[in-house]
Amino acid sequence: MMIDEHGAAGGSARRSASLAVVLREAQWELDRVAFRLPRNEVSRAERHRLAGRLAELAELLRHWES
Repeated sequence: MMIDEHGAAGGSARRSASLAVVLREAQWELDRVAFRLPRNEVSRAERHRLAGRLAELAELLRHWES
């Protein structure tokens, strides 16, 4: 783990933690949509927004280097 001049963890550890947060947020959003979708409570706009976020996440994962 890299430590910066202020004694804080940095570099790949911070980037990995940030990616972990993004992944959890995506998981929570998918859970919400999966619960609401069978009851027709998810709008077209919500589906498109989620699809866009997942596409961005997929691109981030494809190019991830820790």
